[in-house]
Amino acid sequence: MRPEGPPAHRLQFRQPQGSRGQGPAAQAVELEPVNARARKAFSQQREKMERRRKPHLDRRGAIIQSMPGFWANVIANHPQMSALITDQDEDMLSYMINLEVKEAKHPIHLCQFMLFFRTNPYFQNKVITKEYLVNVTEYRASHSTPIQWCQDYEVEAYRRRHNSSSLNFFNWFSDYNFAGSSRIAEILCKDLWRNPLQYYRRMKPPEETELSGEPSVGT
Repeated sequence: MRPEGPPAHRLQFRQPQGSRGQGPAAQAVELEPVNARARKAFSQQREKMERRRKPHLDRRGAIIQSMPGFWANVIANHPQMSALITDQDEDMLSYMINLEVKEAKHPIHLCQFMLFFRTNPYFQNKVITKEYLVNVTEYRASHSTPIQWCQDYEVEAYRRRHNSSSLNFFNWFSDYNFAGSSRIAEILCKDLWRNPLQYYRRMKPPEETELSGEPSVGT
């Protein structure tokens, strides 16, 4: 009689060589070079895409700068931002000529905002830069250009900054570390910057409004 083979339940699985006895920590160490190469490749691909996008973003910026009050219009029409700005904020924003947002994800995830302004009665800065460190749950402020208030507005700026404890555009603008300011940073980065035209409402010329019989509001 032929000897019977081992019962099915006694068959043993052979571990691949090099993996015997490895715990999660050892496997993580083994995978780290692979992860590092993947992160580097992803970063290089992202930089390549950003270089391709730059001419289009530059052209978009040039067109936007030729549209007076574009960003004030866009921010005022955003469903969440509109609740955070006052009439004076909107007037201040009417002097904003461009917005640039840059993201870097290696070695850390950083989001940088650059707000460009023409000469105005509120402050002297031509460019205001704000930077945020980004993680899974929040945008954490790390830097902001100090605002150089005009002499005639300095007292009012101080009053507004110290008399309001609620989140609004002015407090975000003047105090980068204001509680809740990460909410505005996230809206600007993830929504307004990527597709501002969806919130832009072109004001109809008076003659067009009269012909259509519609009230003079944005379309």
